[in-house]
Amino acid sequence: MWQGIENEVLRVASTYAWRIVAAAIIVVVGTWLAGIVGKAVHRILTARKLDSTLVHFVDSSVQVLLYGLVIIEALHKLGIDSASLVALVGGAGIAIGLGLRGQLANVAAGLLIVLFRPFSVGHYIEGGGSAGTVERIQLFSTEIRTPDNVMVILPNSRLLSEKIINYSLTDIRRLSIVVSLSYAADLKKAQDALQAIIAEDKRVLQEPKRNVTIRELSETGVKIELMVWVRSQDLWNVQVETTEKIKERFDDEHIPFATQQPAVRQ
Repeated sequence: MWQGIENEVLRVASTYAWRIVAAAIIVVVGTWLAGIVGKAVHRILTARKLDSTLVHFVDSSVQVLLYGLVIIEALHKLGIDSASLVALVGGAGIAIGLGLRGQLANVAAGLLIVLFRPFSVGHYIEGGGSAGTVERIQLFSTEIRTPDNVMVILPNSRLLSEKIINYSLTDIRRLSIVVSLSYAADLKKAQDALQAIIAEDKRVLQEPKRNVTIRELSETGVKIELMVWVRSQDLWNVQVETTEKIKERFDDEHIPFATQQPAVRQ
């Protein structure tokens, strides 16, 4: 009797061992093939010159779908037939739905981002507590590269539920630089110097109109605001270089900046 029981145990163990091995092979090979298919889809869509935002989203969606099919096939190989698998998924549907409601919200938000385009790949945005250039928009998350080269991965639902500032959505942007001058400064001379600085920079647009105006008479000095329009991609460089030119020219022409005076004690 014991010999028969031992033989039956060995037969069952052998059968399930082969099933486990087969399922493992399906997972490994299927995952590898899913990666290849995902890359092939990416290349095909890129070759057709589709929008990069759509390319990345479709690429990640296809891979997620293929991974799901691989898991289903592996479970089937373990002896779980389709009917049982459907019953299992149906029975656990509520628990899975509650557990994955955040991820389902991310998928829905990802679809809305691709459809309504509040931003696209390559845009510089601020949202979800981070700011940077959008690298990839995937099924569940969006990757943003910050100016200091840090990759931030934000859930799509978080991005879409908060305010998004898109600095790249328009072709031109207004640049404003405020200069605080001493009350002893010659305002006409200062305004002429600012006009000359922006007139020399070809990146500053002729239209809309350029403005150099008195903004405020503060306790420490007179604040002059320089307002010009530049192309979005030039804004940072123009701001930095113009600020440097203002300092150099005002020093050369002896136009004094405002200085904070210590408070007088009574």
